[in-house]
Parts: sequence; structure tokens; C-alpha cells
Amino acid sequence: MSDAFTREPRWDPRLFPPAARAPRAVQTVRMLRDPQGYPRALRRRFGPVFSLRAYPYRGALVCAADAAANRAVLTDHERFTGGDAAALLAPAVGAGSLICTPPPVHLDHRKLLLPPFHGARITRWTGRVRDLVHTGLPGLLTGDGVAVRPWAQRLTLDVILRVVFGLTDPARVAAFRHALNAFVGTANLAVLFLPEPLRRDLGPLSPGGRFHRRRAAVRDLTRAEIAARRAAPDRADRDDVLSLLLDARDEHGAGLDDARLLDELTGLVLAGYETTATTIAWTLHLLAHHPAARDDLIDDLDAGSDRLLKAVVKESGRLRPAVYNAMRTAAQDTELGGHPVPRHAFVAALFPVTQLDPELWPAPDAFRPGRHLDTDQMPYALTPFGGGVRRCIGVSLAQLEIETVLRELLAVAVPEPAGALEPARLVSVTLIPARGGRIRLRERR
Repeated sequence: MSDAFTREPRWDPRLFPPAARAPRAVQTVRMLRDPQGYPRALRRRFGPVFSLRAYPYRGALVCAADAAANRAVLTDHERFTGGDAAALLAPAVGAGSLICTPPPVHLDHRKLLLPPFHGARITRWTGRVRDLVHTGLPGLLTGDGVAVRPWAQRLTLDVILRVVFGLTDPARVAAFRHALNAFVGTANLAVLFLPEPLRRDLGPLSPGGRFHRRRAAVRDLTRAEIAARRAAPDRADRDDVLSLLLDARDEHGAGLDDARLLDELTGLVLAGYETTATTIAWTLHLLAHHPAARDDLIDDLDAGSDRLLKAVVKESGRLRPAVYNAMRTAAQDTELGGHPVPRHAFVAALFPVTQLDPELWPAPDAFRPGRHLDTDQMPYALTPFGGGVRRCIGVSLAQLEIETVLRELLAVAVPEPAGALEPARLVSVTLIPARGGRIRLRERR
């Protein structure tokens, strides 16, 4: 078990914010079955800072569910530190990934990784994303109901494989797609939330054994790409992230060794396509169920504007943020929202609860993109990509993909419902549509 879990204080109601009395197993099931409704009920009962007693935490997860507490967790790096809090994900992405690195190492890693995801390097990918959208459109324009999320996963994975690895060979892309889809499957990553003995490799039929084999398949492919790129004679002429990182140097002139590159690339790929695909699926699903907002967006796009497009993406991220929370650990005995928080406790900024706070967002359950036009929002009331120095490093690429997909798809088709509006389901740290975001696309004439 990670050191972060070993140090975590055990449950003591005198040391933590208030919590429900239900047993830990019951609270875990309620959280998984209703990942937005259950914590919202706890917030109404206990206020904006409360404790959730759920697995795999042996103490309690301290939950921040309003803008002030959200801001403290995301920006007060003296009291709430990152890195250790992501220990749960370390078996998946690698302990050396940017996601898991503690301060001050995190900032040094971030400086090395940021240039490929910034400015002109991102905008040059617009044409390639557009081409991939049009290549995949026939799979959606069937006239029947179709789940958008699997389609969007395939699209965003192809984008991230090209951006990160520069992959264009169909066989290598297919190998990565197969390995990654198996690795991030629902039943596989659920292993991360099991008690520690059940996460071990107990043979090929055990959940832990399956997890480790699928993880090894992804990392073996990544190692092969690193080795091939180091030997590539045209590396200096390439603009993919791997080629750029091989030549990146910190302020002391040190570069990335293969072990660290492996973790960084694994984290970038896993974080870079699942959340983006989920946001695309939620946005199209919500538009299908809100025809007035959908038609307003199409009219605005037809007029050559992207003003409403950006508002729609914000509103989708407010109602159904793809990333469920941002995790930190308490660096010292402290307080949050007037409640005690013990040292080493896990603390989470709960985006799906803060972003449905009726004091911040009137009619919080309504899909109203117009609320994001010409208004000044309270800082840290809307944080679908996180905040502070650990804000998602790939946010610019994600926004480019989401906006390009919506712009290109809505130019040729109109999303319509294919069943009821789907509830949210929590898979690992991602909030997904329960049935994949089913819609029907009607071709525009």
C-alpha cells in the first residue's frame, strides 16, 4: 500500500468534519450508485465541508463543496499538498507521472512538460483533429441511436496518440488502442478501489492479476516507442510530445531518463483521452435533450461565431464534469470551513457538488449555457479542469478537441434524444454517462 494510505489517520469523529453514521461499505455503495446525488445530500445535511467514510480510505475523505473551500484545497499549497493524494492512481499511471509528483518536484516536471501543450504548438493540431472527426462521422450518422462516448474515445485516443507519440501507422495505432481500451475498462480500473490484498497479482484470473497484465501491455508498447524515437534519425524534425521531451532539459541541463519518460507518457495518454471523450459525450447528450439550446448553438456557429460554443462547453462541464474531484492531503493539522482536518487526511474538491451549488448557480440542475455569457463568476465556482499549480496541463488540447468536434459535427447533423437523459456513473475518477451518452443524429439538409 502507498505511504500516503499508511500515514492516513484512522476515523475519529472529533478530528474530522461531520459525517453520516452509515457503515463505510454502505456509504461506498451509495457514492458509486449516485455520485452526484449522494454527496449533494450530505452537503445539504452537513454544510459545504463534510466527511465521506468510503473505501479505500481507512479514515475519511474530507470533501470541499463550495467555492471558498474549493479554492482553499486547490490553491493553499502550504496546507493541502498534491502528489501523495494521487497515490491511488500511481499503480495505473506510474509514481513518476506529473499526476503523482509531490511539490516542489511537481513544478520542475511541469516546466518540462508544458511547452508541447502551449500556444502555437496546440493550434497546429486543429486541421488534424478536423480530419479525424470527418473520418469517424460515418460511425455516428447511422440514423439509429448510438452511444457517443465509445466513438469519442476512439477519436480522442487517435488524437492523443498522434500528439504524444506522433503515431500514424495503422497497426501501431490499433495495438495501442486495443491495449489502452482493455486497461481503462470499468472492471479493470475498479481494482484501484479494492482493499489492498485484492489489488495484488494472485494469478491470471484474479482482478489484480488482470490489472497488472493489462498495465504491462500498455507500458511495453510505450517503452518500444521511446526506444524507437531515441534512435530515429528525423527526431529533430518531429513535433510530437515524445520527440520534444527527449530533447527537453531542466535548468540544470538534465533530461528525462526512460523510466521517468515512461511514467510521464503513460499519465499524459491516460488522462488525455478519457476525460476529453467523456466531455464530448456529455455535451452532445445534453444538447440532444435541450433542443432550444442546441438550435441556438447551431445558429450561432452558422453565423461564424464561437461565443455560444464556449458557453455550451462550460455549462456541460458545470453540470457533468468529466473529472470527479481534485485530491490533496493535509500537510498539517488544520481546518477547512470551520471544521478540523487532521494531518495526512485525504481532502477532495468535489467539482460535481460545488458546481451545482444553488447559491452560486440559480436553477443549478438546468442546462442554461447563457449563464456563462457576459457574467463575472465567483472564482473557483467552476473548475472542471482543476485549479492552482496542478491544473490540467492538457486543457488547451482538450478544449481544441471538444470545440472542433462540436463545430464539425453540428455543421452536418443535429443531435436528438435516443432515450431518456442518462444519469452519471462514477468510474475511477471519471463521471460518465451511464449508457454511453446515447443520441440520434439527424443529417442537416
